[in-house]
Amino acid sequence: MNGSLMTFDVGQVLRKVRNEFARLGGSPEALGADFLDGGADALPRWRPVNAPITYKPAYSLGELMAYSDEAFVENAYMAILRRMPDEQGGLTITNALRSGALTKIGVLGSLRWSDEGMLHQTHIDGLLIPYTLSKWSRKRIVGPVLRWLHAVVRLGAMPQRAAATEGVQSREIHELGRLVNQLSLATEARLSHVESWVDGATAAAREEARVEKSFIERLTLVESAVATEAETKRKLEAQEQSLAPLYVQFEEAFRGSPELIRQRALPYLGMVQTAGLGTQSSPIIDIGCGNGEWLELLRDHGLTGRGIDTNGTFVESCRARGLEAIEGDALAVLASMPEASVGAVTGMHIAEHLPFPVLVRLIDECLRVIQPGGLLVLETPNPENLLVASHYFYFDPTHRNPLPPLALQWLVAERGFEHVTIERLTIGREMQVPPLLADEIPGAESVNVMLKMLHAAPDYAVVARRGE
Repeated sequence: MNGSLMTFDVGQVLRKVRNEFARLGGSPEALGADFLDGGADALPRWRPVNAPITYKPAYSLGELMAYSDEAFVENAYMAILRRMPDEQGGLTITNALRSGALTKIGVLGSLRWSDEGMLHQTHIDGLLIPYTLSKWSRKRIVGPVLRWLHAVVRLGAMPQRAAATEGVQSREIHELGRLVNQLSLATEARLSHVESWVDGATAAAREEARVEKSFIERLTLVESAVATEAETKRKLEAQEQSLAPLYVQFEEAFRGSPELIRQRALPYLGMVQTAGLGTQSSPIIDIGCGNGEWLELLRDHGLTGRGIDTNGTFVESCRARGLEAIEGDALAVLASMPEASVGAVTGMHIAEHLPFPVLVRLIDECLRVIQPGGLLVLETPNPENLLVASHYFYFDPTHRNPLPPLALQWLVAERGFEHVTIERLTIGREMQVPPLLADEIPGAESVNVMLKMLHAAPDYAVVARRGE
């Protein structure tokens, strides 16, 4: 039984009814001051006996085997892959467990040694041997022998396992019985209160009926609006996915050639090499990796880098060239990573796409996952350059607003990073601007104030370290 199924909060719905009744002119006293107001009187909900698994770098086999059915599948995914199973995949595995087509050991092993499981490297003590035996037991010749030997070895522990299983089932049944009793008592109390209120109604019954009808009509309108909003959101998401190839073409048209992008990333190569980052134990995570030029540069110099991008076309392009990239939201992927698990996080032209609250959360997640002494690099267009601030920034229709260097530097330092510097970037970023006027030309000083704003670096990066 899955505890997440029973989430309908009757008390909450009826509180909304009571508030709507009062808003439309009805007297709260007519319903009673304590009319189904939830709180301690809220209907109870079933929960599994075993508490949900907590994130740890390692687990014992027994910790995961203690769960059953859907709870086992959900907790196995959370422990090994750091996420909930997708709806169809979780249902398929659960049905396979129920039919006997899969075993718990088989599920844990397939998740742990899947491509996604190898990325997280969650250790499960005691899993390797039984999983190996499970795979060998399916061999045509040696399989029956192994299954017979395994059954003989497990025979002595069968009474203890049966007793443990019976204990878990007894606890679940007892908890379910207690829940049924509580629901019965709570329902009886509510029905008694409702009957008392109905019996005490007088001439106000017609008015109350009118109010109820009005409320239902309003509720219908709200439900229709919610459904419309959900459909609009779905269409927008589908439209966004359909525009992914178009954005790739846009980048190719305006951002520059792959060789130019690699040239612009060269300063960061020196930074990570000097810091000793980019090893298997301190990989570099590039958020918004795009076409993967920075990842290629890292690979060409023997460094380990992994990319994250929401654009599936970019991710497919990276993978086709042998680069490691994940399609997904950078904030969600970082949140799934263990603390202090990466050497550096880089983001070239990603900050200007984010709403301010999301940018703050992204910086916080970077601080959590970066190892002590590791680097954060955020590159963005420089609004100190007049042409960038007034024109080139808006070439990309997905940009939100320019970020002044001092503001981004302050924000990164305020969220906990140390040694936060501003690197104004000119390599591979030549711009056709008029030269400064000679000092002896009349009015040169005033004109040069404006010209210097055209000569400012078109991009800058905030570079910071996590403290030791």
